[in-house]
Formats: sequence, structure tokens, C-alpha cells
Amino acid sequence: MTGSRVSSVAVAGVVAGLYAAISLALYPLSFGVYQVRAAEALSVVPFLSAAAVPGLFIGCIVANIFGGMGWLDIVIGSLITLIAAGTTRWIYHWPLGPWRKWLAPAPAVLFNAIGVSVYLAPIIGVDYWFAVQMIGIGQFLSCYVIGMPLLLLLEKRRTVLFN
Repeated sequence: MTGSRVSSVAVAGVVAGLYAAISLALYPLSFGVYQVRAAEALSVVPFLSAAAVPGLFIGCIVANIFGGMGWLDIVIGSLITLIAAGTTRWIYHWPLGPWRKWLAPAPAVLFNAIGVSVYLAPIIGVDYWFAVQMIGIGQFLSCYVIGMPLLLLLEKRRTVLFN
């Protein structure tokens, strides 16, 4: 393996492990319609490293296996995380200059609020739009309030952490 490939595997592994560990350590906050899944703060990391995309996906699968919401959350919830992470990486390549980083948390907020609510609202027994609002608020708190400062901090150390 080349150094770059080893580094990518390491980044993916660290992101996956952190995502699963944070989600499960904060279990009561990480699952259900009233969730603030703090691990979603890591959804900004694909903006800095493509290796974080599979890391978030794997970490989400592991967390959702133990989350207790069933196979829909394991499969669809994890796929939504993969799509959001891939979109965040895609935003990195947009020609918006330094302002594009402020869009980095948006895919995780929007895709999770809209997509996860489709299957979680009936499981929990709440209205779809209520679930969108509650998950959206939780995602905003995780991705912008925690994730954006994390992105700004990691961006300053990018050459050490991701190259």
C-alpha cells in the first residue's frame, strides 16, 4: 500500500470509529425523532477528505445496527448518510471560493431531515412534517453548531491530518 492509500484507510477508520462510538455513547440523544446525533458533526469531514465518505457510511451502519430502529434505519439511514457525505465532498469542488465551506453541513441536515423522516415517522408514530422539523433541528445543531467549528478547526490542521 502506498502512503496515501494507508492514510485514506486510516482516516476512514478513525471517522467510522468516532461516528459509531459517539452515537452509541450518547445513545438517548442519537436515536428517535427527538435526536441530536452529535456524531453528525463529523459530516463536515468529507469536505476536507474523500476518505471520510466511506468512514461516515460504515460508522453509521454500525451505530444504526445497535440503535434499535430496525433494518430501515440500518439500510436506508446509512445510505442517506452516504449520499449526504458524497454531496458534501462534491461541494468541495464547487467554484464558490471560501464560501462553499459554509454549505458543507447542509447536505447532512437536509437529506437526513427529509429522508430519515420518511421511515422514522411511521416507526415512531408521528406526523411526517413534525419528524422533518425535529430531525432537521437536531441535524442543524449537530452539523452547524458543532460541525462547523470542527470544520474550521480541522481546516487549519488539514496538511497534518489529511495529507
